[in-house]
This record gives sequence, C-alpha cells and structure tokens, in this order.
Amino acid sequence: MFNVFYFFLLSIVLIFAKKKLNMLIYFVGYIAAGKNKWGKKLAKEYNYNFVDTREIMEGKSGLSFAELLQDKNLYIKLEQEALAEVSVMENTVVATSEMLPCRADNMSVLNNTGITVFLRAGLGCIMMKIAKRTNEIPYLRGMDSDFIPDFIKMELDNRKQFYQQAKINYLARELTMDKLLELLKK
Repeated sequence: MFNVFYFFLLSIVLIFAKKKLNMLIYFVGYIAAGKNKWGKKLAKEYNYNFVDTREIMEGKSGLSFAELLQDKNLYIKLEQEALAEVSVMENTVVATSEMLPCRADNMSVLNNTGITVFLRAGLGCIMMKIAKRTNEIPYLRGMDSDFIPDFIKMELDNRKQFYQQAKINYLARELTMDKLLELLKK
C-alpha cells in the first residue's frame, strides 16, 4: 500500500512537471513594451528557447521588417505562417509582433496554445523609449514628430481590445522577474 501511494504521488508530480516543462509563453503588447526584454529573461530563467515572430518573418522572406511592411498581403501571410510555426513549439517564450494579436482569430490561437502575457506600457513610457529611434520604426519614419504621440495613442486604443484578452495583463514598468514567475504559476 505504501509503495502504491508513492507511485501515485510521483505520477502526479511528473504530470505537473511535464506540464510546466512543455509550456509556450507569448508576450504581446505595443512596441517598446518590453516583449523581447522580458521574453529573453524568462527564457533564460526557464532554460527555454526564445523566438521573435518578426525575426521568423524576416528569415522566411529575406526582407527586413521595414520592407515587409511595404507589402501588407505578404506581411499578413508571413505573420500567419510565423504564428502557425510558433504555436506548436514547446519550452519556448515568444515575443509577438505588435500587430499579430490584432488580426483574425490570432489572440484565440495564442490563448489556446500557451500562456499569454500582455505587457501594458503607457504612452509616456513608449515615447520615452522610442524618442531617439523613431526613424528606425518603419511606420513612424518620416512622420511629423508632433503627430507621433497622437498616432501611438490611437494605435494603443485600437489594439487594447485584443491585447486585453491575454491571460496575464501587467504594467510593464512594474514587472519584476519574481512577479512574472508568480503570475505564471497561477
């Protein structure tokens, strides 16, 4: 009887360990929210792989992200291919492009195949992070600097309905690794 109990207990532990070991974690949010930063840190903490859907898209096409944005149909096609590729990965942390969760049924796919983490970043935080590199961001390049905050606010408002479907929703500037690990355990 004693051995049966320990066998049962060990089986339960292994089931939960396997569940943890085969996680897929997605970071969603707007540009400069910290998806890559936190994704890489978490991947290192869990000893997982880290992938960025933008890099997958660039690799498949041989084009830069800026070039991809010039062809909306190609961009969306590659975005869907990247989603199909990452959604079957295991032991992986994924930084999604800021637009990926906002198309079709993508947020449902993310939620059904892994744990989604929405890193909320306010307009002020985003502006501070991108202030010196707006010319590196394809859709902001050449935009009147006075209009950029209004444009980003509009984008944040439009995307919020998708991002807020994430299983975890947390203010990026207040996130710590301990807090992130705690949120993921729930």
